[in-house]
Amino acid sequence: MTILYITALISLIIGMGAIFTLVEKFPVKILYYHYRYRKPLIWSIFIATLGYQISISIDEFHVSALPPLLIIGLSVILTYKVHQSNWFKAVSFPKMTNDFDSLPLTGDQEIALIEYNGVSKAYPLDYVIHHHVVNDKFADKTVALTYCAMCRSIIPFDVTEIGPLFVASFKNANMIVADKKTGTFFQQATFDSIIGKLHPHSLKMIPFQILPWKTIKNLKNRPQVAVVNKNDLRAFKLPMPGVWQKVMSSELTPGLSNKNKAFPSKTHVIGITDTSINEAVFYLKSEVIQQKIVRNEALNFTLILVGSSVVGFKTNKRNLALKNDQTIEDTLSKSIWDLTGKLLNDDADNDLEKISTSDEYWFSWKKFHPKSQLIRINK
Repeated sequence: MTILYITALISLIIGMGAIFTLVEKFPVKILYYHYRYRKPLIWSIFIATLGYQISISIDEFHVSALPPLLIIGLSVILTYKVHQSNWFKAVSFPKMTNDFDSLPLTGDQEIALIEYNGVSKAYPLDYVIHHHVVNDKFADKTVALTYCAMCRSIIPFDVTEIGPLFVASFKNANMIVADKKTGTFFQQATFDSIIGKLHPHSLKMIPFQILPWKTIKNLKNRPQVAVVNKNDLRAFKLPMPGVWQKVMSSELTPGLSNKNKAFPSKTHVIGITDTSINEAVFYLKSEVIQQKIVRNEALNFTLILVGSSVVGFKTNKRNLALKNDQTIEDTLSKSIWDLTGKLLNDDADNDLEKISTSDEYWFSWKKFHPKSQLIRINK
């Protein structure tokens, strides 16, 4: 009977194994093997234990064996249910529409706009956050839009070579994604593989913007938008009631205790992630909001506040300003672009070159970009 209870305990640990992602020093290698083998292992234990109990209980069933058997049965269910891949089910190739009026979106809702490989598509962040990963086709390219709710790290990757991604685990308060073909683990915030068949390998980030819905609606060249309903846009929460609200209203960063405390954990920063910028820099979003337009002449880019979002462009000796009609003007040449950088009025000029930025939380940015320099505005 002791062995039966020990087996039940082992089964329960397997079923609840995903919670060890909240232990900062827990080895990621164990998380990897837990993901890969937890289902066959738990079923082997369940079938072997049940078969053994049936064989020895032909003449008489011992009631004392019932509790551990029920625990093992419960562990089978937990193995499937209590895991990040089940909590945040990735979406692949969602239905898209050009009928904007059919969508229950409001003016200031944030939309991830991806213009890539000649295709323009948009995804409401209030929809993406529930899945953490949305895989989609951009002509002959496959893109995975990833969104870690804990650190607000939003990054699209070109995954044409390895195929669609999904949420596989969690480490250092940032999600781990994996490809469906090999199950290789990648740290989302760093783009780099951790363990698996493809290791070492780095994901390729592609440019994108976050813009308000009202801006998307007014674009001359409208993108396709993911079809969503009101339930898709519901408030985000974790499977445990009340936990998400507590995390967001406090300094809690599950899975990461050793963090930089120069600013409150959930302070928004605008990090420059574009690989063409030769220095790692970031700004406090509150200061960008006050300034509205931030010009960095040394690194040749300009940040522009649009609603509650921040977009960035290469400056290239231009003096960019945001007009009242939500277009961008070069006050020197009088060229005008829309907020995606497309030229509207002057064939002699070129489209603006977008730069990649990240609007994420301070604790995450500093953890994964420890050498980046904070640029203070008017300080």
